[in-house]
Amino acid sequence: MKMVLSLMGMAVACLCACPAALAQAPAGPPPPTSGKADAGLDLHELLPDIGRIGAEVGAYGGASFVPYGTGTGLGVGGFIDLPLSRLAGGKLSYEILIGFSEATSQPFSATNPIAYVANLASGASPAAALAGPPLAPFPVKRDVTLNVRLLQVAPFSLKWTFLGKGGARFRPFLTVGGDFIVVISSADPVQAESLQFTGTSPFDATLIGGLVAQSPELAARGLPSGQGNLEVGGHAGAGFELRLSRGVSLNVDYRFTQIGTSAHLQGVHGGFGIHW
Repeated sequence: MKMVLSLMGMAVACLCACPAALAQAPAGPPPPTSGKADAGLDLHELLPDIGRIGAEVGAYGGASFVPYGTGTGLGVGGFIDLPLSRLAGGKLSYEILIGFSEATSQPFSATNPIAYVANLASGASPAAALAGPPLAPFPVKRDVTLNVRLLQVAPFSLKWTFLGKGGARFRPFLTVGGDFIVVISSADPVQAESLQFTGTSPFDATLIGGLVAQSPELAARGLPSGQGNLEVGGHAGAGFELRLSRGVSLNVDYRFTQIGTSAHLQGVHGGFGIHW
């Protein structure tokens, strides 16, 4: 019996000593999670282990050269770039862009055939109908200005940015992509010239297609007057970003956008980007 108790005591003593033997002090500090350190602008983007992936969101504004003989106007927009891979000393990104441009032309002479028919219907001779006031009620040839608004949506673009060595602050880039462009246009008479309905529809208010104004009842509801169309096109551009810090840059670019087969939009923009 004494031998059994002695063996049980030795077993208990061994069990109590095991945790102490297993819980040994560490030989040194734990190994680092990554061999890379924070290097300010000298960071290698697209590497998840440093917490920055090389994405960017930004806004821009500047001069737009609007087609259809309209001239120089204003262009604004925004974009987001999402990195895809490294490529040829830089990074390749997927870009989504939305922009808006607007311009108004100088006055030019336009012919309104509907006004000519209305003058004939009023009893004027063909010569008087073509001449318009004061020989006929409505002006057929008149000075108008053309207002064009363009909404540009580029759902798929590729952007290559040259990163250089050592995290250079100056980073040129190239971009190319496909676009959907909504074109809204209207023609505004320079002055009211109709002898009847002076200053209002059908021929003295904002003209749709340069021919006739919308009804006054629709205008009273605040409905915009214009002629719209959806075009498919594409763009190409070049520019640079100047890094002010790890997360902020100034951007300058030039972009050429083909609209359908017969028109194009050009823009020179400046803006800023936020990087993460």
